[in-house]
Amino acid sequence: MDLSTLTKKILDRRDAAGVLPIVQAGHPALRRRSQDWAGQLSDELLAQLVECMIVTMRDAPGVGLAAPQVGIPLRLAVMEHDDPEEPLPLLTVLNPTYRALDGERAYAWEGCLSMDGLRSIVPRATSVAFTCLVRDADGTIREHAADMHGWPARIVQHETDHLSGVLCHDEAVPRSLVYEEYVTRMPDLESACKRLGLSGDVTRAAANGGVWVQ
Repeated sequence: MDLSTLTKKILDRRDAAGVLPIVQAGHPALRRRSQDWAGQLSDELLAQLVECMIVTMRDAPGVGLAAPQVGIPLRLAVMEHDDPEEPLPLLTVLNPTYRALDGERAYAWEGCLSMDGLRSIVPRATSVAFTCLVRDADGTIREHAADMHGWPARIVQHETDHLSGVLCHDEAVPRSLVYEEYVTRMPDLESACKRLGLSGDVTRAAANGGVWVQ
């Protein structure tokens, strides 16, 4: 099945509000390397897909959604972090890549809409050089490059990894996977390390505000 036919089939599953079903771990789309964007979808079809992905992300709610999470193996993701301290305005990206800018990593709880209800402690680069194609609201597609820091950097790493078949929990600190209801019982990284019996770099990061330099 070609990508256009598959996308139309997926879009037929949206509800009245435009929300698409989010596939869960075990679905093959989550483990495939997605196709690079090369104009496979018409402007109209891409616009419909992007609109539904944004609606789905916000409905979940989440801070990002990659096309494989709705069953489409395309290097496409939407991201948005509505936080006054570390905002990430709505961004629709195609063919994203990133590289760490230094050896500094931050350890923090992450969840995934495709592993609903689970959290784990995932180390991420605190700053990355991010490159992609951006699709603007008017449908214009343009090249984009920016240095990302903090939570926006974590979000772009998480969503870009999805496009290579990697889930955040694949990268987690061993033994840190828990149901989200238990996260509130561990108010900081240090208490999580003690309660879960964690060891290694995460314990050193816990004593340093969650950051560890390799």
